Amino acid sequence: MNNFEVIETINTQASRILERMGSREDTMFQINELEIENGIFLRGHEIKGSALKNILKMLGVRPEFLEYSNKMTSDDWHSVSEKIKGAIGSDVVYAKTVRDDDGWVSVIDIFKHNGDKKKIDNASFDQYIQWITEALGNSKNNYELKDFFWNAQAESMNINLLNKDTGIDVFGTDLDVWKMGQNFSFSAFNFDYAPFFERLVCSNGNVAKEFGFRSNISQGRFNNKKIQSTIEKNILQVSTDMPWMLQKATQHLKENNISIAEFQHYKNFFGGRNQEERYDNIMAKFFNETPFYKAYGVNLEEKSKKWKSTANTGINAYDFFNMLTWIASHPEEVKMDKTDRINLQIQSSNLLFKNQLDLEDVATNVVVEYPRLVSMN
Repeated sequence: MNNFEVIETINTQASRILERMGSREDTMFQINELEIENGIFLRGHEIKGSALKNILKMLGVRPEFLEYSNKMTSDDWHSVSEKIKGAIGSDVVYAKTVRDDDGWVSVIDIFKHNGDKKKIDNASFDQYIQWITEALGNSKNNYELKDFFWNAQAESMNINLLNKDTGIDVFGTDLDVWKMGQNFSFSAFNFDYAPFFERLVCSNGNVAKEFGFRSNISQGRFNNKKIQSTIEKNILQVSTDMPWMLQKATQHLKENNISIAEFQHYKNFFGGRNQEERYDNIMAKFFNETPFYKAYGVNLEEKSKKWKSTANTGINAYDFFNMLTWIASHPEEVKMDKTDRINLQIQSSNLLFKNQLDLEDVATNVVVEYPRLVSMN
């Protein structure tokens, strides 16, 4: 069997996770049992992540609803939360909970009754692991398992495979070679495939979801044949289009700088996830705006988005892209949440394959001596 060690590793890690998933329980409850404080709790267990998003949607409130708990008196907040619960207080919904090795119970999903839900949950993970490992066993390509990540909160698996037989010399210099691979991510509800690229000189990786495939597997079994075909096609075959597209995209970045707007877009990626100031060091080290203030002599926060999109950072776009992928690919040097790492790889790929950078096709600033016409006087 080809790729034997990779297959063994995937099966071993998947079996541990699936065994742990056996501790899941579906708990029926009524909305009025919820406790709404500075968070939402069910029988003493805080609801977070996708489960929190689902319950807020059921309650008919905005995602930032809980932020108002800090802006109101405790009595007013209690009154508001009770009224919101009371509107649908008798509705019966379900919480999916899981108990970890230490006995701690987490609420990982909130959903309305679906008779087929449990059957879909139990079937999907086993089936997709089988399709991936069978394709690896039949492939003539030699793969390396770059990553196997289990997101317990979202109950999703991410399997990242690097094809060791590929090599794309993006600039024709033998100094900047990339390899291609496959990234599969799936849960009980969604299946995602996207090409994966790794720059060998520094092991920087990115996931190109723009060229992938997504299916909502909870809507019916008719999707499974297409999913199996997608897995087999991409593991067994090597794309002939993606190497050319990668070369074109890297050359495009090499020839251009990024704008302040593009720079701040990625700074805001960390700012929006900076709970408890965990990304302060990353933002200070990699997204220092002091050179822009010195060069332009203005307060950037007061400038419009249009102005920022025409303001040159002096940073080459390919250098900036490599910085982003380095951050996302080096957990030993840069401490980041694993889910945020994957999302940053995807975001960096969006820059790589961006059709037009902000500073492209912009007229140079010249003096035009236009003659005054009589009608101008």
